[in-house]
Amino acid sequence: MSEKICMRLLLLPGLAVSGFAGGSAVLAVTTGPPALPPVPHLAAPPLPPPPVPVARLLIDLSEQRLTAFDGHNRMVYRKPVSTGLPATPTPRGDFTVATRYLATPMTGADYEIPSVPHVLCLGGGGLPPDSICIHPSPWQEEAGQAYGVPRSHGCIRTTTATARWLFPRTEVGTPVRIQD
Repeated sequence: MSEKICMRLLLLPGLAVSGFAGGSAVLAVTTGPPALPPVPHLAAPPLPPPPVPVARLLIDLSEQRLTAFDGHNRMVYRKPVSTGLPATPTPRGDFTVATRYLATPMTGADYEIPSVPHVLCLGGGGLPPDSICIHPSPWQEEAGQAYGVPRSHGCIRTTTATARWLFPRTEVGTPVRIQD
C-alpha cells in the first residue's frame, strides 16, 4: 500500500498505520477512538518503611495485656489479650517464639479449628512444642466476648488485628516473658 493511500486512510476513524515493512505499509484496524499519545512514566511512590521488629514481648497475666518492645526497650504496641482459665492456666516464665505459622489447625480435647492465621508458638522453659501459642481468636470476636479476661485453654488469645500486627514483626527467637 502506498504512503499516499495510507495517509488518506488515516483520516478515517478507527484506522492506524502500525508500521512500514519493505516499502509497504502495514495497516491496523482498531475499534474505538484513536490511541492516545504515550504518557510519560511516573515514578512509583516510595515504599513505606519496613515494620519495626519486635525485640521482646511481655504478657502480663494480672492485666491480661500483651506489650511489644523494640530493640531500644521502647514500648511499640500494647493490647488486651485473653489467657488461660484457672483450670487451664497460661504458664509463667521466660520463653521464645519457637515457630511461626501463617495458618495452622488447632485442636484440643473439646475443640477443632481447621485454620487459625498468624500464629506464634512458644518454646523453651520446658514447654512441649506448639502447646502454648499467641494467636487470634476470631470466634471470641464473633461472639462479642471482650479481651482482657481469661478465656483460653492456656494460649494467649489476641484480636485478629493484633495477630496481624505482630506476625510480620516477630521472628523466631524473640524472647517472651509471661508474668503475673
